[in-house]
Amino acid sequence: MQDDPVQTFLDEARELLANLEEALLELDADPGDVHSVARVFRNLHTIKGSGAMFGFTEIARFAHDLETAFDRVRSGDLPLTKELLALTLQAKDHIQALLRADPSGEGLTAASDALLARFAGILKESGAAPGQARDHGLEASGEPMAGVVAGGRPETCWVRYRPAPDAFLTGCDPLGLMEELAGLGTYAFVYHPGGTTSLEDHDPERPHGFWDVVLTTDQGLDAVRGVFVFVDDGEAVRVEKVGDGRPRDGDLERMAGIAREHADDPRSLPGLLRGFLQEKLAMRKTGGAREAAPRAPAASSIRVDSSRLDTLVTMVGEMVIIQSRLSQAVNQALDRGALAQIAEDLERLTDEMRDNALGLRMLPIGTVYGNLRRLVHDVSASLGKDVDFVAEGGDTELDKTVIERLKDPLVHILRNSLDHGVETPSERERAGKPPRGEVRLWAGHVGGEVVIRVTDDGGGLDPEKIKRKAQATGLLPPDADPDRRELLNLIFEPGFSTARQVSDLSGRGVGMDVVRRAIDALRGSVDLESEKGRGTTLTIRLPLTLAIIDGFNVVIGQGSYIVPLTALRGFQERAWDAGRKTVDVVERMGRMLPCLNLRALFGIRGRAPAYERVVVAAVDGMEVGLAVDRVVGRQQAVIKSLDEIYKNVNFISGTTINGDGSISLILDVPKLVDFAASRAGSAS
Repeated sequence: MQDDPVQTFLDEARELLANLEEALLELDADPGDVHSVARVFRNLHTIKGSGAMFGFTEIARFAHDLETAFDRVRSGDLPLTKELLALTLQAKDHIQALLRADPSGEGLTAASDALLARFAGILKESGAAPGQARDHGLEASGEPMAGVVAGGRPETCWVRYRPAPDAFLTGCDPLGLMEELAGLGTYAFVYHPGGTTSLEDHDPERPHGFWDVVLTTDQGLDAVRGVFVFVDDGEAVRVEKVGDGRPRDGDLERMAGIAREHADDPRSLPGLLRGFLQEKLAMRKTGGAREAAPRAPAASSIRVDSSRLDTLVTMVGEMVIIQSRLSQAVNQALDRGALAQIAEDLERLTDEMRDNALGLRMLPIGTVYGNLRRLVHDVSASLGKDVDFVAEGGDTELDKTVIERLKDPLVHILRNSLDHGVETPSERERAGKPPRGEVRLWAGHVGGEVVIRVTDDGGGLDPEKIKRKAQATGLLPPDADPDRRELLNLIFEPGFSTARQVSDLSGRGVGMDVVRRAIDALRGSVDLESEKGRGTTLTIRLPLTLAIIDGFNVVIGQGSYIVPLTALRGFQERAWDAGRKTVDVVERMGRMLPCLNLRALFGIRGRAPAYERVVVAAVDGMEVGLAVDRVVGRQQAVIKSLDEIYKNVNFISGTTINGDGSISLILDVPKLVDFAASRAGSAS
């Protein structure tokens, strides 16, 4: 299947916009950073050029004035103000919308014009017209190229210039004439190279091509003809008016395309240009009556390091060899030892291919940092707060699906930190803090999991305030005496909020409930720590992937279960005792650990073994024993999500299909450890 070049452009344009936003936010923090100014200019220039190349004419037109503004910033002619940065961020969002629209931008041109008018105002205040930075260079090819020069009441005309055979001998400079013509207004050129000849027959002292030019000017047609006053012999130049009004750059480029397609039919060409221009101007007057055809949803794509693909191809080659060995072994009825060696090689290769295939889906979490940085910038500005956003661990890799589903929870967490956590500058000064607050996002690998922490240095949570609000809303009975952790976790309850009033950002008790449900759906956990007056830290723990895990298969009664390998710390055994509680204790290396009897917890009946195995698991440094009937051995588990009807089943995070077709349940070790630890005191 061939790649779609337009989809490739869209993917690359979104990456360029992400880089553009990152550079703009860096400039917001440090306006004197010349490297970031250059990054902004390069990204705008590439977006404009690529947009024109792939037919996104409205993007090319819109990005032109943005590029001009930052060209002047780069040269020191235009100051980089907060107003210009804020407007450019809005323009970036608008380009994002144009990528989702029809390539011509129908339906969004009015918004484009409104933003361009604001850019023109900024450029005018600095003494520069939007088109001044335009280079009037010409393309010596059959492709149209648009240029801009400011003008008043416009007329649009078509010019064909075919230099006389002796033009060079009489001192005529055709390119110079084209440059002079370009100076009269807005233009699009098409150069027709002419017929091909052999090198022996080619005469370098004679011109071999001609130009079609679509020009919009306020200088009148006499000024256009005046450009050619010394070279027009009655046949070299043809000038015809095709309409009034000023078409957009994209329309000029399309008219130049018509001229290229009908270069051999100069009689009908002016009529075709007039019809196209009248249609476009009529659409602009009616506000663009036609709606853009809905774009079919694009398939999700992902960029992959080529070295990973090379490794995968090598592994496929090895697998072909092993398959050949296996077929040969079957045909020759080899002994058990030879077959065992083949099976061992196949298992090794399967493990490597699994790891490599999972690696293809891994993305650095830093891919979402740009959007979050923009969120903090916009929300803190709307709240009148001065906040630094520090993002660390951007190279930490996660499954693409996990990253996509993690975006919304992170947005809710940051909005709550900014709205409820970080104080205003005046409040911070009264509390003896620096006026500028800080929100820090950190990500990293810890013990086979990905840990994400969001920390702010704001006012923190008040447990007593949470308790009073919970009792007032009926979440807690009046005589309840929950511990600190239970009080803090109340903010994850649906509809619970300590905000005094509802704002555009928060206060309805929805955000943190969404966070908890989203993280649970990812088979993760979320934990909250806060100190009044010092700040809050929210910690998210997630599995590396949602597809395959390594684990140990254990059996309880007739049921089969998987304990994820990342949580395992060891095994031991003890004699069965029917009098034991669901949570008791077990000795391990001179220490007493809580031990959770899974047979009792799950209510499994039937005969128990004389000796039970204790699987020692750990989460966050907390070790707990899990008592099972027996341990079968290591097993790779292809994770299958629980059906919607079982979503509220405790202590089970998923299922997997075994080699014999039976089903094993995957234990939710963090919840089991938390359950055992919370009852460890009574057990001891």
